[in-house]
Amino acid sequence: MTWNVWGRFGDRWLQRQRAIIDTVRGQRPDFVALQETWRSDGQAQTGLLGFELGMASAFAPSRMPQDPDPDVHLGLGILSRFPLRKVEQHTLSTGTVALRAEIRLGTDSLHFITSCLDWEEDHQQERLAQASSLAALVSDLRAGGDDVIVAGDLNAPPGGPELEPLLAVLEDCWQPQMHDGVTYSSRNPYLGKGEWLEDHRIDYILADGDLAPIGSRLAGFDEDHGRPPSDHYAVVTDVPVA
Repeated sequence: MTWNVWGRFGDRWLQRQRAIIDTVRGQRPDFVALQETWRSDGQAQTGLLGFELGMASAFAPSRMPQDPDPDVHLGLGILSRFPLRKVEQHTLSTGTVALRAEIRLGTDSLHFITSCLDWEEDHQQERLAQASSLAALVSDLRAGGDDVIVAGDLNAPPGGPELEPLLAVLEDCWQPQMHDGVTYSSRNPYLGKGEWLEDHRIDYILADGDLAPIGSRLAGFDEDHGRPPSDHYAVVTDVPVA
């Protein structure tokens, strides 16, 4: 599962957080990648979610976006029903961050990575460089014989040239024959109107080719008293990793 949870933006972030917990619990994922998750006063949202859901957690600060409150830091998070064997923060091109957790599954290891690429429309070259750095990391990890999954907010629609480096080493788990999978939808009341990524799928789960997805779906539509818990919908994919 991957989800951009929109930090503490808006005036309902406490209610949204409760709805985020309920949504994740309802999906019962083994692994969750989070973007725009927050940390403040020594307390991380990932730790709170992990406690509520009975999952191990990790957090890494990122350079964007920034919360208006200087005491609130936004970043990346990972939740896992399995113990995290190793957690590392990687700096990609232009200073963008990726968070990697190595998870032991029997005698094998899975590397679960999340990142959030630049969102600005005129940052296509920056996104391409960031995706290339991320693809190089994936290739290094795959050279050791382990499986790799990248899950995150890539801020590019399907077919965008920025995604080509990642799609050269991993496969998109979405199954388009089901539906278009729009994760940044104009139907979402929290979405700023007229944004260039509006009504596109910009959140992805990418996996090794031998991890054939069984099914994909969206989540996070109306769990907050009829409202979505975030300005993005979550992506959930069933992948046989063990």
